[in-house]
Parts: sequence; structure tokens; C-alpha cells
Amino acid sequence: MFECGWKLDAFKSKNLTRGWNTDLAGSADLREFFYCFFTKFYIKKICANPCHLPNPCSILYKNMKLDILAIAVHPDDVELSAAGTLLKHIDMGKKVGILDLTRGELGSRGTAETRDIEAADSTKIMGLHARENVRMVDGFFQHTEENLRKIINILRKYQPDIVLANALDDRHPDHGRAAKLTADACFLSGLVRIETQLDGKIQDKWRPKALYHYIQDYYRKPDFVIDITPYMEQKMKAIMAYKTQFYNPESKEPDTPISSKAFMDFLYARAQEMGRPAGFLYAEGFEVVRTPGVNDLFDLV
Repeated sequence: MFECGWKLDAFKSKNLTRGWNTDLAGSADLREFFYCFFTKFYIKKICANPCHLPNPCSILYKNMKLDILAIAVHPDDVELSAAGTLLKHIDMGKKVGILDLTRGELGSRGTAETRDIEAADSTKIMGLHARENVRMVDGFFQHTEENLRKIINILRKYQPDIVLANALDDRHPDHGRAAKLTADACFLSGLVRIETQLDGKIQDKWRPKALYHYIQDYYRKPDFVIDITPYMEQKMKAIMAYKTQFYNPESKEPDTPISSKAFMDFLYARAQEMGRPAGFLYAEGFEVVRTPGVNDLFDLV
């Protein structure tokens, strides 16, 4: 029987991966096998404490460089505010992943364990190439060296060109704090004198080329929007993977600001609100701190 916290090498030792390229795991069939094994069997049947499991995608793509890494303080933050953008870029052939900073354990509905499983389900729906959770303390995480290093380690591991982060200010105080924490980590990750290690090896410094903040509950005027019209329904499927969090007329759990049918309607309305000024049916909006540059005016069309 496997134990929580096992490594891929231990899995190889069982000869279950014999003959497979487990460094890249490029086969869709192989990804499906690992996903089903971990989320449907291992998490639910064997492991008494699934919170110690690494995400299956992060195992399969241990050394993959990402084009885009979306960072969120809570599982489902990215799905609510940037899933359409990620789906679009995955469709373009880009390598895309998510880093969750906490397990959302202070949420009024569900548990940390159910949210682990829901995040894995959403990962599959979106077709992400990697997803990890560094398990900061929900609600009480602070801007500390320890937490900065957790993010720096992931940035250097996946070397994303673009990072998407929480809203600069929002109804939930965690969102703004996470935005600042992420922005500072992106800068510090580029300093050679800050040493971090992965699997006993010193990591190379890495600073993303761009940092964009997605817009969450509060309306904030976006600096630019991404057309997600063809991906809106797939985005909603990824959101609804969080079965304990959103509208379910049969749920006996407490009502929250995001658990009503009206909130589902709001998500469509927000996407329409973001898209209309640019001539899109649905869009997601982003803010910048550093002014972005383009090569010529036609890049803005």
C-alpha cells in the first residue's frame, strides 16, 4: 500500500510505469491513467489524509517549462476569473498551469479534502499541464520570507513567461494580500543571490516577463480584456467542478455569496460586461501595474 507523500520514483519501483516516458508523460492515455488512479482511487480509497498528496499533474510534468502560470490564493479563484483565458491559450498550444496558495480551508462549504478533489476535477476539465498547492494558511497567511520562498520555488521550477495573479483589491482581503505577495515573489525570483533548491539542486533564477492581475468580485476597470466567447461554457464547467462551493439546490450547507443561482447569472453578466466595450460577447479583464508595451499599433487590434 502506498503512503501519503510518496514520490514518483517510488511509483516507478512498482514497475507500473515500465517503458513509459514519465518525465514528460506526453501521452493523453497516460495522463488519463494517472488522473483516474490518483483522484478516483488513491485519494478516495487508500489515503486517509489526501491533503498530503502532490497534484497528479505536478508529478507528470515535474520539469516542464510553462508559458503561463496563474497563481491564486484559493482553489477556484482562477476558474472564476481567468479560466477562459487559460483555456484559450491551451487551445493555442501553450503550456499552462495553476499554483494555489492555500486549500481554501476556511470556506463555509465543503472541506479542504473535498476542495483538493474538486481542484483535480477542474484541472482535468481545463486540460492544465500542471497544478500545485503550496498550502499556506487560508485567511492568516502573511507577507513573510517563508511564503515568498514557496512561490519563488515554483516560479523557478516552471519558469513561466507570464504570471496571472489575484485582484489588486477585492471584497475578500486574501485577494489583495496574495496579489502583493505574488508580485514581490516574481521580482525576487530574478535575484541570483536568493538561493532555492529543488530535489537537492540549486535552482536558476527566473523572473517572468509579465504579471497581470485578473479581476474578481469587485468591478475594476480593466487595462485590457481577452475574448473568451468560444470558451465560456467550458469555463463554467470548470467552475462547477467545485460542487460544494457553487449553486446546488440539493445542498444542505450554509448559503454564501457565491452559492446562489444569482451568482451563476452574475458570472455570465460580468463576462458580458468585460467583453462589450471591446466588441466581444464574453471576455475576462486584467489590470497591470507596469505599463505593457507593443511593437506597433496593430498589436492592439
